[in-house]
Amino acid sequence: MTLTQLTRAEHGAWRIDPAKAAAAAATVHLVPLVADEIRKVAGQFPVFLAKDADTGQFYPAALMGLEPHENLFWNGTALEADALPLNLLRLPFFVGGDGEEAVICIDTTSAAIDPAGPCAILDPEGEDTDYMRAIQAILGRLVSGREDTRRLVDFMLEHRLVREMKLDLTFHDGSTSLLTGLYGLDEPALERARAKVGEFADLMTLAAMALSLDHVAGLVRRKNARLAAQAAWFTPAG
Repeated sequence: MTLTQLTRAEHGAWRIDPAKAAAAAATVHLVPLVADEIRKVAGQFPVFLAKDADTGQFYPAALMGLEPHENLFWNGTALEADALPLNLLRLPFFVGGDGEEAVICIDTTSAAIDPAGPCAILDPEGEDTDYMRAIQAILGRLVSGREDTRRLVDFMLEHRLVREMKLDLTFHDGSTSLLTGLYGLDEPALERARAKVGEFADLMTLAAMALSLDHVAGLVRRKNARLAAQAAWFTPAG
């Protein structure tokens, strides 16, 4: 990955293929979230807290695979999901810097940069296209959501609303998977602390996180289906 600040002069004529941008998610099993998207994303994926290996800080994330570098929603050409995290929808664009110094960057090595791509960055008059305005809105939500996300995570940790969960799974073919370092919302702890949740929106977000853990079973079904398909492909015809 090579990030470069996006400029009209240098990149205005570039075109993007969003389908190829989505392909970058094929090997991503855990996607960071901001607080205001959790309720929507939790309807599709299990949402946990994970810990940043470099900073030690916790962050909410959608689980999309049961192994590192595995995305069970990637079918080879697209992501099979009704709601995708903002951190996938923004690709191949990123935010560089903080505060007033924040700038839009682009990964110049991304396969999504395609002269034949359907989405232009600028229109013939040199103005931002609808596609680019949508990307700017997504990046804006990611930046503006940092404070609320940190506040929500701090509240969860302060009131011990999460517990470490080890996903020790066995699949139909006998293979196993062990995922550690994930922290799921503890429903009994949330019930004890619900009077301390100041905002109704926060309560709904926390409830959505708790309910989302049921989607782990859906990931297991997807994994079993993938393993069965792989086994069938490698089985010699009778």
